[in-house]
Amino acid sequence: MTSFTIEKQGQEIQFDSSFTDVNDVRNYLRQQMSYNNFAMSLVEKKKVSEKQIAWMHYLATQSVIDSQTPAEKGEYVDLVEKMYDVGKNRKTKFQVRLPGITLSTVKSGANIGCVYVYENNQYVGKITQNGELKGNVSEDVKNLLEDANDNLLQLAKIYGHETGSCSICGRTLNDPLSVQMGIGPVCAKLFN
Repeated sequence: MTSFTIEKQGQEIQFDSSFTDVNDVRNYLRQQMSYNNFAMSLVEKKKVSEKQIAWMHYLATQSVIDSQTPAEKGEYVDLVEKMYDVGKNRKTKFQVRLPGITLSTVKSGANIGCVYVYENNQYVGKITQNGELKGNVSEDVKNLLEDANDNLLQLAKIYGHETGSCSICGRTLNDPLSVQMGIGPVCAKLFN
């Protein structure tokens, strides 16, 4: 074990790393944290300072700790799982427009696996991979999220029926059956 110290948000953090050398850490980060732009920027450097080496060890060590610590499931875990399950075959993010809010999956960056929450097209928070809601979210939005947790497709259909636009792709619904259903036929297949 090697001891390291980093400074994070103005505080010194001391920790022990079980990684043998910088190449061991780089390999781990490439395999386990390729979504993290900061980690990848360190991994790709040819020459790294002692501070940067310490940061690589920190990121890898925290990743190992996180992977060994069972995460508590938050109240919106079903919603997150449904969003990613329905949108799994899309190359871009998957969005669902609901009455008053929009939910969006995250395809790149440090928040992959989270669901962003927008109210009136303004970002208000996110739901983490384990279903925990974070951000400045009103009680109305929390109530909608609770409903969406249980009835995502139903709320999406209500939005589409009320607005005349598909709640998934946003296109105008022209077919009378689609208008009545509140969702277009192609987007409806995503929920099957």
